[in-house]
Amino acid sequence: MKKIFCVLLSAALVLPVLSACGGETWDISKNGDGSLTACLEEKDGKLTLVVEGEGEMRDFKEGTQPWYSQRDTIGAVEVGSKVSSIGENAFRGIPVPYILLPESVALIGSGAAGTEVKLFAENAAATDLGAVDVYYYSENLPETADVYWQQDKSTGDVTDGLKSASRKFFRYDGAGAPAAWEFYKVLFIGNSFTYRNGYEDPGTGVPGIFDAVSEDLGVACETYMITGPGWHLKDHANSQDDCGKQVDLLLNAVHDFDYIVLQEHSTDSIDKNDDFVSGIKALQEKIAATQDHAEVVLYETWGSPASANTRKTTVADMEAELRRVYEKAAEDCGISLISYVGKAFTEIYGAHESEKAYYLWDTDNRHQGYVGAYLSACVHAGRLFGLDVRECLYEGEEDAPALTDNVLSDLREEAYSVVFG
Repeated sequence: MKKIFCVLLSAALVLPVLSACGGETWDISKNGDGSLTACLEEKDGKLTLVVEGEGEMRDFKEGTQPWYSQRDTIGAVEVGSKVSSIGENAFRGIPVPYILLPESVALIGSGAAGTEVKLFAENAAATDLGAVDVYYYSENLPETADVYWQQDKSTGDVTDGLKSASRKFFRYDGAGAPAAWEFYKVLFIGNSFTYRNGYEDPGTGVPGIFDAVSEDLGVACETYMITGPGWHLKDHANSQDDCGKQVDLLLNAVHDFDYIVLQEHSTDSIDKNDDFVSGIKALQEKIAATQDHAEVVLYETWGSPASANTRKTTVADMEAELRRVYEKAAEDCGISLISYVGKAFTEIYGAHESEKAYYLWDTDNRHQGYVGAYLSACVHAGRLFGLDVRECLYEGEEDAPALTDNVLSDLREEAYSVVFG
């Protein structure tokens, strides 16, 4: 009798039980009491793993799931509305694009699915114990924790009170299917050609407008900025420098930036090219040492009337030289992304040189005015995220100078043309 009892106890781990499912059904409840079961059933032409009942699911070691031998034939997973937890490795090895977890699921075990599977959790407060790719429900575009740090205006460190979002989110599309919100983390490193926007100082500058344009087009972007007036990339790479210290702090605190945008001092990419390239390479080393997957982007600056006059050249020729050195630096540093803001400036200036409404620069005829800042932001949003900025409805920051519909349309059209044309 004792021997039989032991056999039954062992078998209870994957014990077949009767269920409304119809075929062979397994007890996968945490306590082995049959409160949670699973079976394979044909639904809508797919072999579907159906999990039903109420309560917590047991954990599995990979390969011990009772359906493991049939995993490659499973085309969908259906989880019942009273299931409260998903066990470790439960769905690992099942080749489906996503699994929807109902609001009742409050706990998701480690490795609950394979790396190629999205887990869409309706319960935004669900605890994830290490599942590979979990998205949490948010019908509206998720809020992001943007941080804008400027050397001569900001107090404290860039990481003070840092609340970087660590979760991904999804919504339901028009057909009622779960769809991931696009979510990115972007860091801008530069100087006044990044932080100025032509009307407010301090402000969020070009990165702030970029953030708003991106979110208007459905991309949740957590945007960071570290800038200083007159700063060079080699300064940002120096751990003893005011801005360099902040770069180190942020890169060591946030490891999942998607893009890091580097903007060099005005014309020094030409005049001090060796410093320009060495600054990029020094920052690349820091980025590679701290980031999981960040891609470096070079922010091409522009020709300007003031600087072109000093250099005894034209705005267009000055920008062409800037473009050449940025492209050469990208080649030397193994960088594939350049955000051609300067090129967009040249095209708009050439088409609307005599029209005040299109004037891109501030009163110093060198820095970006609000028109130039808006154009810069649109180029970045198109270049980084592949967005069609022509569809953007965002008209500008609340207190910013009003831009006419024609100007907005032409800026967006030019940004699109530079990125995709």
